[in-house]
Amino acid sequence: MIKKIICGIIVFVIIMSALVGCSEEKTGEETADTETSTRTAMTLSLWMPTDDSTTEEAKKLVENAINVLTQAKYNTAIELHLIPRSEYQETIDAKLEEVDKANVEKQAAEEARRRELKNQKNNSTQSTEETEDTAVETVINEYGISVTSYPEVSPTQLDIFFVSGFDKYSEYAYSNMSQSVDSELSGTSKILRSYIYPTFINAIYDFGTFAIPNNHPAGKYQYFLVNKSLMEEYDYNLKEVTSLLRSKNFIIDVGNHHLDDVVPLLGPVDSSGMVYWGTSAGSEEWSLISAQITDQSTYKEPTPPSATLDNAVYINTLKFMKELESYGYVGDGTLKEGQRFAVGVITADEETIKEYEDDYYISVYAKPVISEDDIYNSMFAVCQYSKSLSRSMEIITYLNTETELRTILQYGVEGVHWKYDEETGNTTIKILNDDYKMDINETGNVFMTYPGEDMPLEYWETYKEHNVNAVSSPFMKMPSYIDDENEEAIEELLKLNKEVKARIDAASFSELNSVISEIKQELADNEAYNMLIDEENEHSIVYKYVEWQESTY
Repeated sequence: MIKKIICGIIVFVIIMSALVGCSEEKTGEETADTETSTRTAMTLSLWMPTDDSTTEEAKKLVENAINVLTQAKYNTAIELHLIPRSEYQETIDAKLEEVDKANVEKQAAEEARRRELKNQKNNSTQSTEETEDTAVETVINEYGISVTSYPEVSPTQLDIFFVSGFDKYSEYAYSNMSQSVDSELSGTSKILRSYIYPTFINAIYDFGTFAIPNNHPAGKYQYFLVNKSLMEEYDYNLKEVTSLLRSKNFIIDVGNHHLDDVVPLLGPVDSSGMVYWGTSAGSEEWSLISAQITDQSTYKEPTPPSATLDNAVYINTLKFMKELESYGYVGDGTLKEGQRFAVGVITADEETIKEYEDDYYISVYAKPVISEDDIYNSMFAVCQYSKSLSRSMEIITYLNTETELRTILQYGVEGVHWKYDEETGNTTIKILNDDYKMDINETGNVFMTYPGEDMPLEYWETYKEHNVNAVSSPFMKMPSYIDDENEEAIEELLKLNKEVKARIDAASFSELNSVISEIKQELADNEAYNMLIDEENEHSIVYKYVEWQESTY
């Protein structure tokens, strides 16, 4: 049965290739001329990671299905390279090196040939540039149908490839292995700005845009929850419990009754919007230097880093937590069966938090923070050795703006790897096997395909405003703060962070004020700390941060 399906798909691909230009699905975007009869047949390579379970047969079937669409729409064929995720980075780096070497050798050979022609006093103006033949080559297939003949990918060609991580993004950009796509974002691919959140595009631009980030919800909300029935039972109203710090009396009241099925405060809570400075962007380790994101913070005007122990909100929240801990009213963040909590802060997405709305009053404690990882961990770049930047960007744009191609790359071939649910029509899908398995965040704009099995496209509606409401980490794209003058100071700071945090954690509520005073006195005499926090010192973290912000924005 499977063999019949496969044969049918292959025949379908051939027939569709023959009917080039007969039908085009409109996506609403402005694109280059898509009349395939007037465009040169071209083959582009696409390199990306896949799950170890993906079979070679599935890869070929997906490649064929993709080509049905891209050949008809753009007269562009795709040579699909899906590499096991654990091997992808090593494989793509080796391939880039191989193609780079091949191009260097090719250029050297061409220069040698030009010198030879010059020595022979050949006055012809023969071009050594590769040009595209404007004629569409066709062949007669075994069914007697005239079909377009697509060229093979040359040894000196690599087109679209998946990029993960800021370090790799920077490496490829600075080494010129990836091309700037700014001209395309201002031209035929400008529709991407309507499909990818501005924060993603703006954050990635520095000295140029060298990859297109895959659009997805970034960061998660922190929600403040208050138990409805306990509020009523203890005669409190929402005006009395509008924030974590203002919920103190309510939590203590509930705690004093020592109910077995109630945890007064679900778990430890940090002050809202805290982002700690570390040697990597988005560091979650506590630090003596931090920034607190507020409702007024924006990507271009973020809160600059400052001394954590000088932050009044942080200190007040810390004291609040220590007092509740002294009463034994702070849980470990988990609940036993049958338990509930009076007050809690939960990190969740917009759908998950709905599970609590019947029993709890819910408000936002902190907005999602978009980190460097959120943006740079999943992107598509165009190699400098691409056959065509504009044609490659057409494919990337197609993946970000259209559901059919996006779904094939994510879930495979309809009827082989997945099918529409018989009860819901094309509203939801069913996965048929694990022969083809991809990470939804790595295959393009997540909003353009089904979130998963039995999940409709409408699921994404809740998330479409998510990144609009999110705030970027103030340490996004953080450059190296380490120089010859402050390297030792930063090493000392990293040690101090752990030592100070341990002392604060060990301090009881009654000891906290004196412990913090002692620490601040010690820090006042610490040359390394003071150098790094001094906004006037060119080697300080604060100075370098402000200088970087001003030069970049």
